[in-house]
Amino acid sequence: MTLLIFLFAHLLADYPLQGEFLATMKGKNVIALFSHAGIWTGCIALTGHLLGFDVGYIDIASLFIVHTVADYLKVANKLWYKKLDSLKGGLLCDQLIHVGQILLFMLLG
Repeated sequence: MTLLIFLFAHLLADYPLQGEFLATMKGKNVIALFSHAGIWTGCIALTGHLLGFDVGYIDIASLFIVHTVADYLKVANKLWYKKLDSLKGGLLCDQLIHVGQILLFMLLG
């Protein structure tokens, strides 16, 4: 059940809480990218805290940095994203990175 709650928090933060403005602008403006990554990180960290995980500054920094880099690479079409369709393989890769972050957080937290 814990994983399902984290996945719900992830989906909530990565889609509706991102909104159209941040989704459009995060590839053009670093503040929009940081804002989206911050919202996502806050949702995951808060969920972890409410579920009894010990959430520390390193956890928060790691979640934020990895999410920011993953989203930057996707929107800038860098590295492996160059070879992937943005709405198929690119989206799948991005989501696997974020779910992997959550699994690592749960495992190490």
